[in-house]
Amino acid sequence: MTLSIKSTGRICAATVDNISMGGVLLLTDVPLANDTEIVIHLPIDVDATINVHANVARTTKVGEFGVAFIHLTDDEMERISTFVESRAAGKPY
Repeated sequence: MTLSIKSTGRICAATVDNISMGGVLLLTDVPLANDTEIVIHLPIDVDATINVHANVARTTKVGEFGVAFIHLTDDEMERISTFVESRAAGKPY
């Protein structure tokens, strides 16, 4: 999946290691500072992606970033909930 850094518009590759209704643990080679606002382009279905606004809440030296969702609409919360449940059930999307 990809993410966009809001301040620069840069698009970067990332992997979701863990996801919940509050945010994600991202793996990426791109350094992200705490409080950086990003947009996660989350593939929630085979042919659907949603753009979720988030802030970097925690960083590590090994490329792991704890990211908290911000400004979620009711529709986005519902779609993320369905996605989280399907991932927990072992479905790819």
